[in-house]
Amino acid sequence: PYLLPQDERELKLGRDVYAIGSPLKLNNTVTSGVISNTRGDFIQTNAEIYPGNSGGPLVTEDGRVVGVNTMKKITEKFEGLGFALKFSRVQTEFSNYLN
Repeated sequence: PYLLPQDERELKLGRDVYAIGSPLKLNNTVTSGVISNTRGDFIQTNAEIYPGNSGGPLVTEDGRVVGVNTMKKITEKFEGLGFALKFSRVQTEFSNYLN
């Protein structure tokens, strides 16, 4: 089984998304948030991205992949800006490995 990609034209600010992964070896962890913005090849979200769920999918409520969880912005004043590489970029970069 596999997840299907979301049409990038349907990425709307405020849309619910879920970051899936295994932070700290805690398997099958899901955090929720919304799409806060798109910045070039990245989707900004407030879904928590921890070490271990980076590399996992960022999906919509219907299970469509919008991106791959990549990084989190941390400053002295706040924490919680997560970024996922848009799946269209992933497909371009790794097309030789994807069928």
